[in-house]
Amino acid sequence: MKHILLVDDHRTFLAGSAIILEKHGFRVTTASSGAEALERMEQSDFDLFVFDLKLPRMNGFELTEATLQRRPEATIVILTGEDISEHYDRLIDMGVTGIMEKSLGELELIYCLRLALQQLTVLPLHLAKRLRTKENLPYAPNADSGGSINRMLTDKEVAVLKLIAQGHKNKDIADRLFMSQRNVEYLISHLFEKLGVSSRQQAVMKGIELKWLNVDA
Repeated sequence: MKHILLVDDHRTFLAGSAIILEKHGFRVTTASSGAEALERMEQSDFDLFVFDLKLPRMNGFELTEATLQRRPEATIVILTGEDISEHYDRLIDMGVTGIMEKSLGELELIYCLRLALQQLTVLPLHLAKRLRTKENLPYAPNADSGGSINRMLTDKEVAVLKLIAQGHKNKDIADRLFMSQRNVEYLISHLFEKLGVSSRQQAVMKGIELKWLNVDA
């Protein structure tokens, strides 16, 4: 019997999903937070980890990283009701096996989990169509002030730059991008280095200059 660790902070969804999984022959252990999930990992072995992304205190990204640090071979599936299009590349780079939407029907859910247990990737079609290689990361169209090389920004850095331009503070950015505030601060510092700026206002101006930001948007 395959053992699943199911993590979600919505207790009704958690209980209902556990009943469905057990009905189809899985053994299920549940947790409603990242900290609780890590405790469960110390107590038992699991064949499959199913995480929501929007969790209290430790979000799904952080829980995934912590799980893979403990168990590099872990098979992790993200099951979420959030729009995670902008987080797709990050999740794949982290090493998750699959991404599933909570709107799946019962049989589709079970089928997808069984595929994941066979080490087959499960993705919604609209995300699978975005498959790309790292070489396709966007490059700024203009040379820097020294006229040397084009600057490269990752998708995550572009997303942060756009949120900065919209006036969001670090905490808001962290919540919107499912990151810790410390990671946001590090990312912004790295972004400033790439752009050769020392303030948010300068970053926005540089973003407009390099056409990362649309001044008419």
